[in-house]
Amino acid sequence: MTTADFTTHLLAHWKVWGDQTQEVWNKLLDKTTDDPSIIWIFGSTLVMLLSYWSYAAFFTFVDITNKPRWILKYKIQPEQNVPVDRQKLWKAIKQVLFNQIVVTTLGLYIGNLVLFKSWTPASIRQLPTMKTYLIDLALMSLLEEPLFYYAHRMLHHRSIYKYFHKKHHEWTSPIAAMTFYCHPVEHIVSNFGPIALMAGLLNVHVVVSWTFTILAIVNSMTDHTGYYFPFPLSKESVLFHDYHHAKFNYNFGVFGWLDKLHGTYRDMKTEKPQIKSKKPANKLNSKN
Repeated sequence: MTTADFTTHLLAHWKVWGDQTQEVWNKLLDKTTDDPSIIWIFGSTLVMLLSYWSYAAFFTFVDITNKPRWILKYKIQPEQNVPVDRQKLWKAIKQVLFNQIVVTTLGLYIGNLVLFKSWTPASIRQLPTMKTYLIDLALMSLLEEPLFYYAHRMLHHRSIYKYFHKKHHEWTSPIAAMTFYCHPVEHIVSNFGPIALMAGLLNVHVVVSWTFTILAIVNSMTDHTGYYFPFPLSKESVLFHDYHHAKFNYNFGVFGWLDKLHGTYRDMKTEKPQIKSKKPANKLNSKN
């Protein structure tokens, strides 16, 4: 098979896959709705809830039961949350659910009035090409760093820190379920707000926005699990943000680019919190 034949074969299969994906999307909308407002507001909230709590379920089980035991050797701060304080955990879960269900839904409703009015049932139904899909995801990823970095650093300013961001930093040793544990204002400014703003400014398809939301949630929750695993990218990212919770005034961004530019970056290889190798079996609460 020549290169030209292979390319033709690949493009033919790519078109078939695209047509099949479009057909599945149309059937989903036929069974639900293609009302842009409902899709953007309630669909986006549902995607956020499902992705967040599907991911949080496993680590919350680990935090409560300390099982499976093998995972404890990867805990960054082994003296903390072993096991997690259930009263503190429940407080965090209630705040997270309030932010997700009430604050996000209201925020998306307002965003729909301001940013999303240009969407129509036809634009919702027509999925973007793969090229457009990947370009839009890349642009959102690039924009996320400045939006999150400066919003996050602003929340750390001493004049407003105690009113908003201090709540999130009650967890100096974070766990997955508390990723969105924060003041409602912070949830708007640094969690869902930047994603909604990027979606509106770039005029991306709702599926692109949902994909980015899932990726952003998985990345953020991974950074808050309190565990590092022997995968280079994951390990560095988790240690990067865990250090922020331990020390407060460093590592504000997602990728670290602007931290390096502004002198707030700390290299985890030399300045990470000490990770002890011993198993914390003797730390377990006898009640569990």
